[in-house]
Formats: sequence, structure tokens, C-alpha cells
Amino acid sequence: MTDNEKTIARALGACTFPLGVATKRFAKDMAACATQEQPYSLSPAQRRYLLTAAVRYRRQISPEVVALAEAELHVGAGQGVSC
Repeated sequence: MTDNEKTIARALGACTFPLGVATKRFAKDMAACATQEQPYSLSPAQRRYLLTAAVRYRRQISPEVVALAEAELHVGAGQGVSC
């Protein structure tokens, strides 16, 4: 994970989610991976899901982190990253 992805994962891990939403488990898993010292590599689909989840739950995340996620989405869109 890059430093930007770790920042986004930690912010998303602090959000509250409705019951029965798969994003909750994903966010908690990514937040746990962000705190580990071992390098963890995201697949393109995981990266895109992390970024879109950060934008989706933007009201619970600081505006700086949301702007970072949106910028990463725009960069990834130009590189042909698909979900």
C-alpha cells in the first residue's frame, strides 16, 4: 500500500456503516493492513473499491482525505484501471 492508500484506509476504517454492508468488513480489513509493518499490495479492484468507498462515505471523512481519494481516482482512470 502506498502512503496515500494507507491514509485513506485508516480514515475509512473509522467510519460507521449500516448493518449488512460488505464495505464495513472491507474497510476494517484495509485499516488493519494499513497499520501493519509488512508491505501489502492492493489489487487494482481493491484499490478502486477503497477509493470509491472513501468518496461514498465522504461525510464521515475529513475533506483532505476525500480530495486525496478523488485525485487518486482521476489518476487511476487515466491509466485504464478497471473494476
